[in-house]
Amino acid sequence: MMDGSTIQMGLTVDSRKQWFARIWVFIGKEAVLVHFKIDTGCNSLVLSRKTLKKFGLTENDLAKLPKTTGVQASGEKHHYRKLGTVSLRQSKNIHICNTESVCHATRETHDLIGTEVFMKFGGLAFNLTGNKYMELMK
Repeated sequence: MMDGSTIQMGLTVDSRKQWFARIWVFIGKEAVLVHFKIDTGCNSLVLSRKTLKKFGLTENDLAKLPKTTGVQASGEKHHYRKLGTVSLRQSKNIHICNTESVCHATRETHDLIGTEVFMKFGGLAFNLTGNKYMELMK
């Protein structure tokens, strides 16, 4: 995977100084453009219930998914449902990676992208001046 190439994604910063990136998520052949919150304390890729509804998943579907527990970088435990592997893409044609994903079992959350994705790459850089972007280095 270390071929010297990079994948660059534009970042937006909200009024609370939180970073967000728009990334295509593919589950099977279905695709949704997701506004992910960059959360390096999150040790998972978390899809919100709102996003999962765009894929056609209902509360009944989510209730049937296997349970799992995730531990944040802070040590705090969260209860999730395992969604399985999803494909992340910069555009419909530029593949970023495949990664395991979860959804929160008990409450609505942001769509979160964290270390589960970032650890798949040889490096990660954030440029927060001028044209803001995140760069994943293969």
